[in-house]
Amino acid sequence: MESLNSTERSQWADLCRALSIYGVVLLHSCGAIFYQYGKIPLGDWLSANLLDSLVRCTVPLFVMLSGALLLRRSIGEGERTFFLKTIQRIIKVLLPLLVWSGIYLWFVAHHNGGQINLLSILSKPAMYHLWFVYMIIGVYLFIPLFQIIFDAIIDRPVLLCYTFTLWFVITCIPVYLPLPLLSIIQQKSFFGYGGYFLIGGIIASTKQNRLPTFFWLIIFLSSVLVTFGATWYLSWQANSPRETAYLYFSPNVFLAAISAFVLFTRATVPTAMANITKWISERSFFIYFI
Repeated sequence: MESLNSTERSQWADLCRALSIYGVVLLHSCGAIFYQYGKIPLGDWLSANLLDSLVRCTVPLFVMLSGALLLRRSIGEGERTFFLKTIQRIIKVLLPLLVWSGIYLWFVAHHNGGQINLLSILSKPAMYHLWFVYMIIGVYLFIPLFQIIFDAIIDRPVLLCYTFTLWFVITCIPVYLPLPLLSIIQQKSFFGYGGYFLIGGIIASTKQNRLPTFFWLIIFLSSVLVTFGATWYLSWQANSPRETAYLYFSPNVFLAAISAFVLFTRATVPTAMANITKWISERSFFIYFI
């Protein structure tokens, strides 16, 4: 199994994280316009739809990047060390979550009246964008299991294909095509975001992918256009904004995320840009809570 050296990994990872931060900001900025479908000029709405479609893959990219860095670094560690690192990662995320949740709860109570109920963060995030932090804590909890799966499938192509085909069918296909059979067999989800976590580790840990870069660029652009077109059609059909094609597990967003991630792993980053993206990357976690 071949892998990127630490310098290459750091540069493309910093670039991926920095651009994903910008993508998330752009995604939220487009939201206000997107929900004005039918109330603003169609051209304005389509512009927001196109930009949103372009950056919809950024959240999966964050999860895939975590898998690429954490799973790769975990190979060869003893169980005790591995579990201690997992706990440390959770605490590193949990502490700022508690602090910022308290700040947001105070802000809302101060402006809207009412009392601060810290226990409310056990049932819902204090602010909508903090859902990602809850999700990443859940992924961290399962890292020991994901590591076992990663080690088991990384050098076994048939098992690897089986695992992710199953994940795709159970997790992604139902976005557009409900599968009642999944309810009958009591399997409505399979890893969830953990699937992206594993895929990121797999992509970054091997150079066996011989498909040309141009191919992945075409897949990314095509997926973006499908997201754009499907969102426009579904919103036109319902005469109101519809986010189905925006969902992070929709097949089109999945393909955009996979292709974008492959492109990042192949990126050559100039020194000047590498310094900038490193600076942004080192402050990414703080930026997210704002």
